[in-house]
Amino acid sequence: MNKVPTGIKGFDELLYGGIVQGNSVLVEGVPGAGKTTFGIEFVYRGITEFNEPGVIVTCEELPESIYRDALNFGWDLRALEEANKLRILCTSPEVLIDTDVNLVEEVVREVGAKRILVDSISHFQNVLNDPISLRRTVYGFCNGLRRLGLTSFLVKERESEGRREYAFEEYVVDAVIRLENKERPGLHRQRVLEICKTRGQEHIPGQQTFSITDEGIKVFTLIGALNSNSEIKQEIELLHTGVPGLDDLLKGGLPRGITVAVAGSSGTGKTVLGLQYLAKGAIDYEEKGIFLSLEETPAQLLANARRFNWNIHNLQEQGLVKIIYKPISNMEIDETIIWLSEIAKSFGASRLVIDSFYAFLSRVDNTAVLHEKFYNLVRYLNRLNYTTLLLGPSLELSGAGKLEAIHSIVQGSILLKSTLMQNRRVRQLELYKMRGVNHVMGNHLLEINTSGVQIFPRLGG
Repeated sequence: MNKVPTGIKGFDELLYGGIVQGNSVLVEGVPGAGKTTFGIEFVYRGITEFNEPGVIVTCEELPESIYRDALNFGWDLRALEEANKLRILCTSPEVLIDTDVNLVEEVVREVGAKRILVDSISHFQNVLNDPISLRRTVYGFCNGLRRLGLTSFLVKERESEGRREYAFEEYVVDAVIRLENKERPGLHRQRVLEICKTRGQEHIPGQQTFSITDEGIKVFTLIGALNSNSEIKQEIELLHTGVPGLDDLLKGGLPRGITVAVAGSSGTGKTVLGLQYLAKGAIDYEEKGIFLSLEETPAQLLANARRFNWNIHNLQEQGLVKIIYKPISNMEIDETIIWLSEIAKSFGASRLVIDSFYAFLSRVDNTAVLHEKFYNLVRYLNRLNYTTLLLGPSLELSGAGKLEAIHSIVQGSILLKSTLMQNRRVRQLELYKMRGVNHVMGNHLLEINTSGVQIFPRLGG
C-alpha cells in the first residue's frame, strides 16, 4: 500500500505518513474553514516537494483569483503552469459530469497529473435534482479519477454547523476530512480539523486545531507529536529550584522532567517565584530557561526582576534565559505548546515557566476536553524532559472543576496562600502534591524580600 504525503504541515502525522495513493478524499466544511486553501496546498506541495504534477478544477473561481490568492502564501501557480506541471481548469458542473466529454482526462494526460483538486462537487446538485442520479454520478466521477491514477481532493460545502449530518458523498469516497471554523469563548473563532474516515488505513482520531499561516496550513496535534517522540526519560538527578528553603521541603529539589502547577491568588508571589526559578537556574547552575508570558509584557517582567537584582536582560544576551510574550487573544493550547517546544529545543532549555495556565482554562468550556488536552500537554512536556512550572489561579477559584482536573494531571502542585493575621498579611506555601518525592507536608512561611522568595520550613510542617 503506497501512501502519498500531502506536504501539509502536521497533517501527514495524523495519517501515519499520508493518504493512500489513488484514494478520493472529501474535504467538507462551512465558509471560511479553509477548504480551498487545503486543497490547493495539497496540489502545490505535490508538485514542488514530491514531483507529482497536478490539476485544479474549479466551477466557481476564475484562474486569476486562484493565482492571486495562492501568491499570498508564496505559491506561484502561474509559473508551475508554464513549466507544464500544473493545469487550472475553470469549467461548469455540466461539462464535468458529461460522459461524452473527456476534458479532465485530456488535461490530466497533458501534464501527467498524479493529484487533482475539484472545487466543488456541491455544484453537481445544481444539475441533478434526483438523489439517485446524483449519487450514481458522484460515484462514477470518483471511479473515473481512480482509473486515471489520481489521488483526489473533492471539496464539498456545508450549509450548517452543529448537529452532525451524514451526506451520501461520505459513503462514496475513501476518506472524509471535516474542517470547521468554530465559535469559542472570547472574541475569536477557532479552526478545527477532524479526519472522520479513512478507508484502508489507520489515522489519529479526534479534532485537531489548525491555522492558516502566511506559508499555508499548519495542523497542531499533541497526540501526533507524542507518537513521534521517544519514551519519557527517567532521571534520578534532582533539579535545584534556586528558592531558599524550597529544596529543603523537597528533600533536595524537583525531579527532572516533571510538570508542577504553582497555584495561588493574586499577590501570593507566583510570578516572582517563576522568575527566580529561571534566574537562579541560569546564574547558579548555568541551566537555560524560557518564560512564556500570556499576560504580562516582557518589559513588565524585566522591571519586576530588577527589583530583586536579577538582570534578566543580561541573561538573555548571554543566551541563558529567553522571555516570550504571547497575548491570550492569540493563544491556542496545542499550537502554543508545540510552538514553545520548538523554540525550547532550538534554545536548549531545560527549565520552562508558563504564566498563566488560566489562559488554557479560558479557551475550553468542556471539562472533559480540557482534561484530555492538558493530559497531552503534560505528557508532551515530560517527554521532552523539560522541568516546567505552570503558574495559575488558586484552587478556591476552581469553578466547574477545571482546576481540579489540571491538578490531578500534573506531577506536582504547589499552593501559595495569603492570609490576614492580626492586621498583618502572611504568605504561606504548601506542597500539596509531589509525585516521587518524600516532601514535607503542611503550610510553611513564605516571604518576599529583596533577594526574592524565601521559604522558612516549619519543623513537622
